[in-house]
Amino acid sequence: MVRAAIIGFGGIAQSHKNAYLTLEKQGLPVKLVAVCDINPEKLTAVQKINIATEEVSGVFHCYTDYREMLEKEEVTLVDICLPTDLHPSYTMEMLERGYDVLCEKPMSTSEEKCREMIAAAEKNGRHLMIGQCLRFWGEYAYLKKVTEDGRFGKLRNLYMERLSAPATWGFENWYMNYERAGGPITDLHIHDIDFLRYLLGEPEAVSCRADSKNTRYDACQTELYYKSGIPVTVVANEQLTGVRFQHGFRAVFDKACLIFCDNALKVYPSDGSGEPYVPDEIEPIQGIPAEIRYYVDLIENGKENLLNPPESAATSIRLVHTLMKSADKGGEIVKFEG
Repeated sequence: MVRAAIIGFGGIAQSHKNAYLTLEKQGLPVKLVAVCDINPEKLTAVQKINIATEEVSGVFHCYTDYREMLEKEEVTLVDICLPTDLHPSYTMEMLERGYDVLCEKPMSTSEEKCREMIAAAEKNGRHLMIGQCLRFWGEYAYLKKVTEDGRFGKLRNLYMERLSAPATWGFENWYMNYERAGGPITDLHIHDIDFLRYLLGEPEAVSCRADSKNTRYDACQTELYYKSGIPVTVVANEQLTGVRFQHGFRAVFDKACLIFCDNALKVYPSDGSGEPYVPDEIEPIQGIPAEIRYYVDLIENGKENLLNPPESAATSIRLVHTLMKSADKGGEIVKFEG
């Protein structure tokens, strides 16, 4: 049985909490035993962020001191949902204490710190996974599946986007603090950047044009250059005050076009032989619940993490830093050392 505790109980932690409770009710070998936040109001308040999550009730203990929590509770997995600048220190402390760790994305703003986190996991023989949840998101997993099995032929071009109002809901407005969050290029854009590495492998080079309005790099348009020549464009914009969060993609294959928008995926056959349709292969459990389910299975059954290893999350940080180099040079094409 995996016994989980969450450190940091802001907005994203609510999704993690609901995921644990849902999986527990479904009979999986996982139990959320406790949560911790230095602000006691966060332990009872309903947090609003840019993704909707269904509230799930359950019983767990609440603390304002994580050391007290770990002393009193029987815990095997610590889930880190703190601001990004705190990810390395808390992750490494928990690994040194002998816990498995699920750390929210982005892994860190520093690739060097990412490598230190990986080394700490290896040194202590513990599991470490980073919450790159897009790899577990149903519509994106479907895109990965059809790209690999070739049912629609060759992928010809791909456009992805992630749009949001400024993330002003964080504790002490930390998302708007570039030194703490690394800007939306690190916190928001990284979702699609990481998924593209998972989907297509490492690009040979990148070009990124960015604007900085409320914090650094909060509007980005990225081109990824692959040896195959597939045109790939990725957009992230966190300057859209008052706009409901949205994400999606348009993928053109030889035999079909896949469009994901407004939380709905449709397949459009290219030969006009049929009406657009919603694929029936998308699992009902996806995103953060699917991510946690996968991690629990790894821990319980001693499996190798082939889908989302921490080494890959660290490489995604390196790619984001390469985008920054390009953006600082006005969108100049920069080679990626993957």
